[in-house]
Amino acid sequence: MIYVIAKLPCHEEGASKFIDFAKSDDGFSVTRAYKGFKHIELLVEEDNKTIYLYEQWDSKEEHQAYLNWRMETGFGDFMGEILEGEFSLSYLSNVGA
Repeated sequence: MIYVIAKLPCHEEGASKFIDFAKSDDGFSVTRAYKGFKHIELLVEEDNKTIYLYEQWDSKEEHQAYLNWRMETGFGDFMGEILEGEFSLSYLSNVGA
């Protein structure tokens, strides 16, 4: 299993739009049905603008396939509208310590 942390530095209206998207029929319900998906949480920093996604997937490749699919279906345009900084993505492994 792979852990994914995505950081989305949004403007305030953008953060609100992303939260609305996540709750919509095209949001996390679609993510949850994607091959390899295990878990997702949406976390918001105290500034009410910076969003973190904490995800678990079967593999990095399955997450990247999902992300590529999202970008091909117009998600990149939406992200361009809501971000005020650079989107970042980290892949982590649990070493069992």
